[in-house]
Amino acid sequence: MTSTFFILIILLAVVAAVIGHNHLSIIPLPLYFIFVGIVISLFPLYHNFTFNPELFLFFVVTPLLYNEAQSASRYWIGRGAINIASLSIALVIATVVIVGAALHLLFPVLPLALAFALCAIVTPTDASAVSAFAKPNPNFQIPFTILQNESLFNDASGFVAFDLALLAFATGTFSVNGAVGVFILEFLGGLVIGAIIGALFHFVRKQLIAFGDDRPFVMIALELIVPFLVYFTAEHLNLSGILAVVAAGLVQGVENDNLQLISTRMQLVRANIWEIVEEALTGFIFILLGVSLPTIISHITSRTPGLLLQLILLGFVLYGLKLVIRLLWTRYLVWMHVQSKHRWTDSWLMAVSGASGTISLSLAFLLPTITNHNATIDRNALIFVVSIVILLSLTVAAITVPKITQLPAATVEEKPLAQWTREMIMTAMNHIRNNTDHPAEAQIVVDALSQQLHQTNRSNHRERRKLYELAYAAEHAAITEMHTHGEITADEFKYYKEFLDLSLLTVDNNLVQNLLLRIRFGIHTGRLYQDLQTGQDMFFTTPLIAEQYYWQKQFAAHHEDIRPIEEVGFQAALAALKGYRHEKGSGITVELHAVQRFYRERHRRINMPSPDEQVVYQLFLAAFHAEYEFFQAAINRGDITIDMAEALQQHIVFDEMAYIQNNGTFIN
Repeated sequence: MTSTFFILIILLAVVAAVIGHNHLSIIPLPLYFIFVGIVISLFPLYHNFTFNPELFLFFVVTPLLYNEAQSASRYWIGRGAINIASLSIALVIATVVIVGAALHLLFPVLPLALAFALCAIVTPTDASAVSAFAKPNPNFQIPFTILQNESLFNDASGFVAFDLALLAFATGTFSVNGAVGVFILEFLGGLVIGAIIGALFHFVRKQLIAFGDDRPFVMIALELIVPFLVYFTAEHLNLSGILAVVAAGLVQGVENDNLQLISTRMQLVRANIWEIVEEALTGFIFILLGVSLPTIISHITSRTPGLLLQLILLGFVLYGLKLVIRLLWTRYLVWMHVQSKHRWTDSWLMAVSGASGTISLSLAFLLPTITNHNATIDRNALIFVVSIVILLSLTVAAITVPKITQLPAATVEEKPLAQWTREMIMTAMNHIRNNTDHPAEAQIVVDALSQQLHQTNRSNHRERRKLYELAYAAEHAAITEMHTHGEITADEFKYYKEFLDLSLLTVDNNLVQNLLLRIRFGIHTGRLYQDLQTGQDMFFTTPLIAEQYYWQKQFAAHHEDIRPIEEVGFQAALAALKGYRHEKGSGITVELHAVQRFYRERHRRINMPSPDEQVVYQLFLAAFHAEYEFFQAAINRGDITIDMAEALQQHIVFDEMAYIQNNGTFIN
């Protein structure tokens, strides 16, 4: 029960960290995760928290690598096979041997085998974390593609090298021939077994699609099972489970490429699920480091005074040596596919982008407890050094990568995506406003589209309340003037004033007030129609809408008409809001939009005929079509790039899906 609660706490912590990063993205997201983890460690329940490293590898690392593999480009993997071998195998071996030996010479307190293990841990690179820092720049597309492919395969190489180093430390002996044999067996054997199992599931999923059984639940459930089954099978055969997972992911990626427009709903669900799983698991790993870090530091300082500073220096030296080797290697031993005019810049980008991240931290947590109590360097010390390298590499990447990839000022997009999106939505709104044949339906579509213009703005409750009171006062004055001039009866004036007073209560959205209003409208409507079901329906209708329907029926029951009165009040309220806007000299704020939308919807429900669902559907299609035409025209003029157009198209596609799933909510 404690472990389950801890997982829930971590999920909440991941959410908090992601929200924080969304508002201050200059700080790398992993640092947010670590900080939140440190905060969690302050609670007594999570002091000295321990977990099973094998379960950690099985349930956390395996799905991460599988998703990374199936998302990789098979085309670039084929073209970049030489670079993959160079960076993911040769560079890993060179880094482990050269840097490991150097660390042992510079820091004799670190045994040679553990120095090799430490280097193996930090060789996997986190291309996804680094790519988040980069600015969109077509000049560096090839370096980032090379980095993505390297990241996929050097994860597996790092795991194999890590296992060999730990084996040498545990046995005290090391055979080059034996190590090479084990490396080849685990590497190739893992790839073969993973490819076989991946191909088998590929066939099963293909048959399910052919027979029409490709429901998202069935397909996604099978896909989530694959990495665990592959890893378990490979490890049982003493092969590399990590490489087997990578191979299975690559095979699965081939199926995803071939699907194209087939089983599109499953593909969309799959993409969303894997995005959530990946971000949650990545956050879990770094938060776990934050939870463990205070205990690790406390353990180090209590055992050997002064060791903490030595370990920090060790982390800096390890990162520096790794960076130098990586810079020279990428400059002289990496094929760039095309001639580059900024070859050293490419190498610097690939060097600083070789940041350690999720997989390195996962390997660190897999370190066994060192049984030699006289050893100065133990598991906690090694995890701490790895943490220093991760933090240092991510910080350097966060600072340097944006500067390297920054486009010259003259070629920067003049308008950001948010502005293009706004213009696209306003184009669709203006297109629908021109429809005079169906004013009620057009108003529904325009209001729905206009909400998107203000969805990212925070609403000020006091300012919104002030606007409601301004509109209320204007409407009240207009109705009073109608009564004074004898245009409405005393009863109509009395009932409409009560209608206005209750409206001011409903817009507050107060829970207690809404409950009381639901009861009131439900009882009165039930009495009015002598029908319990009608009263019950009114009770379960939001008071904002129920009140308007209620007073329509009340006026009708007294042989009176609320519509001309509401028309006068509506025009007076909008005129007051328009005057306020001109007085302040500002545009439509989120508060002003909300109040205007309330009055337009009320006016539609009371004064316009009931909307036709089919007409609403047709107008939404027309709005989406207008948005498509907008960005197509922008592409033809050369105003936006293909990437920008794809982002706008994705916006429209998601809007269409949201409408299809919730079309009933627009008719009320």
